[in-house]
Amino acid sequence: MLALRCFRIWLKIASVLLLLAGITGLGGSFFLHKYKVYSVFFSSLYITLPVKLAIAGGAVLLISGCLGCSVSNKKPSCGHGLFVYLLIIVWCIVGTTAVLAYTHKGKLDADLSPLKDVFQNYSGNSQDPDTKAVNALQSELRCCGVKNYTDWLETPWFNHSGKHEVPLSCCNKTFHSCSGNLDLPQLLYTEGCQVKLEEKLLLSVQVICITSLVVLFLLVMSWIIVAQLMRHQPPQDYRILDQE
Repeated sequence: MLALRCFRIWLKIASVLLLLAGITGLGGSFFLHKYKVYSVFFSSLYITLPVKLAIAGGAVLLISGCLGCSVSNKKPSCGHGLFVYLLIIVWCIVGTTAVLAYTHKGKLDADLSPLKDVFQNYSGNSQDPDTKAVNALQSELRCCGVKNYTDWLETPWFNHSGKHEVPLSCCNKTFHSCSGNLDLPQLLYTEGCQVKLEEKLLLSVQVICITSLVVLFLLVMSWIIVAQLMRHQPPQDYRILDQE
């Protein structure tokens, strides 16, 4: 009975961890929200597949974690079988997510090939998708230009505007007097956006890979625990029915 109680406790702990992993997986929806703005920078829609799968896996993990917590104090039943079945589905989703994330890890340069073209299409109109994406990218990542702020000198927007300045999104937020004027380049962000965006994407991919490995480990441990619970199931009490 002591072993059975220990396995039930371990199942509850594993279920709580799966629940937390599911919440983390659903956090990928934040990336998809950003993708709506940044999609113009990517050459392929496949770059979001690992994130979409992570969200789907997170949803199934939430259900699995809740179910695991509810059946952890009960005798082995259909609930445990459904729990194992859900874990098999999560295994397939998470395994695919890890493989896709690792595959995209070495293709970031190719995925970001349209980046320079988007900067060239900058118009200054806040309603224009390219302009909106560039301003959002430079403000959030605190960068300016593709390689650095001098890239703006080669854009049609800079040459046609007649202004000797870059977009305000290039301004370092610590300097409130910045107007984008190139006479004061020290007030601008010095780093280019391509490197910083690649670093952010690489970090996201690494987080997905590490999280996937942790989840796969938790799935294996959960299967072992459920198997031990089934093995240590107390014997049924039988009695002979009197026949008249």
